[in-house]
Amino acid sequence: MTENLDNPQAPRRARTRQALLAAGAELLSAHSIDALSVNDIVDAAGVAKGSFFNHFEDKDAFASEIAGAIRRMIENRVQLSNAEISDPRQRVARGICVFVQFAMTQPKQTRIMLRGQERATAKDHPLNKGLRKDIAAGIALGKFSAGVEDAGFILLVGLCSALMLSVVNEPMRADRITVLATDTISLGLTGLGVPARTARNIVTGAVRALVTG
Repeated sequence: MTENLDNPQAPRRARTRQALLAAGAELLSAHSIDALSVNDIVDAAGVAKGSFFNHFEDKDAFASEIAGAIRRMIENRVQLSNAEISDPRQRVARGICVFVQFAMTQPKQTRIMLRGQERATAKDHPLNKGLRKDIAAGIALGKFSAGVEDAGFILLVGLCSALMLSVVNEPMRADRITVLATDTISLGLTGLGVPARTARNIVTGAVRALVTG
């Protein structure tokens, strides 16, 4: 339900909600939502327990909202990165590179997003609209193999998540991340039907521009 901003209680509600989200983000950077209680969250936020349920249905919805906000921020970066790119193969490679670069620079927020993204991995989730559109465009243009819509989506989401996890969980130098990202994303494109040499060239350029640039 949309809050009425003319209501004098609205700013207070907004502050309470923001306090809960800020506390949740800090807690979720170190713990899964299953390891946290509502009491943990409201105590960290400094609000009454009942306030939590005025804003969120349950802990899963709470974690999902925090993770979704981070995911939307990354998706905005992907859109900016691909604003002048029309080739679906480049768009896919560059999009994953943006996620990898985010993991390198924002490990805490990356962990939060990965822990709370279960709902966001569904094919019909609004946040996946761009990826689905790029895959469909690649098939229509003959850049990707026919019939890879569903399998290609799963492949790319899975390898992107695995790359991000590797970046935040394993101590790696930047040059190692560059190699890993190049190899993994190249395999992803070949899985969609892009010739190996072409895939490698596309991904090398994307990684150079967005991960190591």
